Amino acid sequence: MVSETKNPALKALITLIGVGMSLYHLNIAWTGGYEFVFQRSLSFLFGVILVLLVYRHQEKTLLGKFGTGTLCILTILALGYPAIATDYFNSRLYYVDPLKFQDYILGTIAILLALEVARRTINTALPLIVIFFLIYTYFGPFFPWEFAHRGATFKDMIDHHYFAQEGLWNLPLGVFSTYIFLFVLFGAFLDRMGAADYYVRLSMAAAGRLRGGPAKAAVFASAMTGSITGSANANVATTGPFTIPMMKKAGFKPETAAGIETAASTGGQIMPPIMGASAFLIVEFTGISYWEVVKVSILPAVLYFLSVYTIVHLEARKGGLEGLSKDQLERTWNVFKEGWYYLLPPILIIVVLMRGQSVPFAGVIGIVSVIALGGLKGLVDFHARSKTCKVKFQDFIRLLWLGSINVVRAMEQGAIRSLSVCAAVGAVGIVMGALFQTGLGLKFSSLMVALAGDSLLLAIILVGIASFVLGMGLPTSAAYIVLSVMAVPALLDIGQPWGLSLLAAHLIVFWFSLDSCFTPPVCVPAYTAGGIAQANPSKAAWAAFRTAKGMYIIPLMFGFTGLLLVDQPLNLLQTFAFAVVGFLASSAVIVGHMYVRINAVERIVISLAALGLFWPYISFQIAGAVVFISVFFSQRARYARALAANVDPTN
Repeated sequence: MVSETKNPALKALITLIGVGMSLYHLNIAWTGGYEFVFQRSLSFLFGVILVLLVYRHQEKTLLGKFGTGTLCILTILALGYPAIATDYFNSRLYYVDPLKFQDYILGTIAILLALEVARRTINTALPLIVIFFLIYTYFGPFFPWEFAHRGATFKDMIDHHYFAQEGLWNLPLGVFSTYIFLFVLFGAFLDRMGAADYYVRLSMAAAGRLRGGPAKAAVFASAMTGSITGSANANVATTGPFTIPMMKKAGFKPETAAGIETAASTGGQIMPPIMGASAFLIVEFTGISYWEVVKVSILPAVLYFLSVYTIVHLEARKGGLEGLSKDQLERTWNVFKEGWYYLLPPILIIVVLMRGQSVPFAGVIGIVSVIALGGLKGLVDFHARSKTCKVKFQDFIRLLWLGSINVVRAMEQGAIRSLSVCAAVGAVGIVMGALFQTGLGLKFSSLMVALAGDSLLLAIILVGIASFVLGMGLPTSAAYIVLSVMAVPALLDIGQPWGLSLLAAHLIVFWFSLDSCFTPPVCVPAYTAGGIAQANPSKAAWAAFRTAKGMYIIPLMFGFTGLLLVDQPLNLLQTFAFAVVGFLASSAVIVGHMYVRINAVERIVISLAALGLFWPYISFQIAGAVVFISVFFSQRARYARALAANVDPTN
């Protein structure tokens, strides 16, 4: 948890480092970057220093403050060394040239710092996983069966994780320094400008009158806010304080309200144009352009939010809940006119990407557009005020000063928001390094092929199970990195007869890894939502798990249907249309209600219909649609009879 400070000197130092970190990454985006060891080590140095200053646990005593100061000095030494001695790092022959005494010391400190910042910003599970892999690397010969390997010396481990590109300076940290930070900063600028609050207001005005309106507004608001933040926890923290109390007031149970907010906010990581950190990792792992990833992700994201929306709607019908009255809501058109310009920066990013420009360039353009819009808005407001009252030149100077302060605060906030991702990619870089050094990644892939045989369905289910287990201790980006290294080769091998593409395999792993947002005991977004709703955190997490069922169905569709085939519009349209009906059916099964309560026979029939609707053959899909529509109209007739008899249809 971020620690607040009243010390003005420390506040100024945090602001200075945060602004410096933001400017450094903007410079990387604008210039094209630097040599990889220099760029990544300096990026990690900024992040670690800021973590130590912002996440100051148990620092009330003089000893605690001394410890933080000592760690900061060690960080500068251990992570500044690769940036200063880049030529030495690049000229060495890894595993051949001997290490100097300071190499052992500073390399060990760097690894320990990566563990500590992961512990402070995420949880203790991630550092423990890293420690396990380090132990596994060193004591390889003592492990049983196929997991045994020849082991590695302490010298080889320092060489691998500190000097080579396979450890701390691995691809995830490169993606963070080039892509992820930039779009976290973009989200911070938009948030500072007031976009997130506007999205919540617009969503509430548009959906508040509907049945269960506040919950449906939460779905829309999370989709819009997630499209600029790409972070489930930031999404919950931004929209939750407004939508969750409104859901409770409308009649939703506290844990249900928290679960809906968590499930909707989790979708922020799959909602273009600013998807989660893992989307940028997909770009680097596959070599596919970010625009291609965005294009194929639009309809799956729509399906996911539709699945959440249908759960919300049926829960509202089941509970007999209504929407808010008109006098409780703003007019949609008035809200839209008031802040339509908040929609421009994300649209501008999409346009820049469509024109074939690089992702970092699009991010810089997005940030510049937010600053320009903010300045223009300030000038327009200033001009309007000048017509009603007398203004002085000092007022204009004050306006410029406040605008500059907002830019500085946005840079600081963007840097702080990026810290959990920075810590995660640093720690998981060590895990990736251990997987490569020990050959465990290939062994896991071979084991998965042996277990699944020729069944792609079983292979995808195994990936889902592995993701569920990893999600109990790892955040989304970390779970995706580990699983992609171990599972994607096996998926490609088994899925070859089905024509499974490299992008589809990575998207399967990516979507499954999102369940870390609501898989206890870690699931920070669910716990954040539970805290806002004053609900049991574990119940909130399981309510989110139930609401987010699309997170488990859609990856299966990536493997067997044409959901990603944007160049085959008819096939794509067919898949999408039947999937829409399929999610209506599956939601009815989960909630146990449509127009009236679903009995046991109907639940079995609808379950079979849903299975047919998702099955990758047109005959099964048509049959499933016919069966579901029949039950739908049967339910509607029973509802009409209940109303005619003056009987409560929700019973």
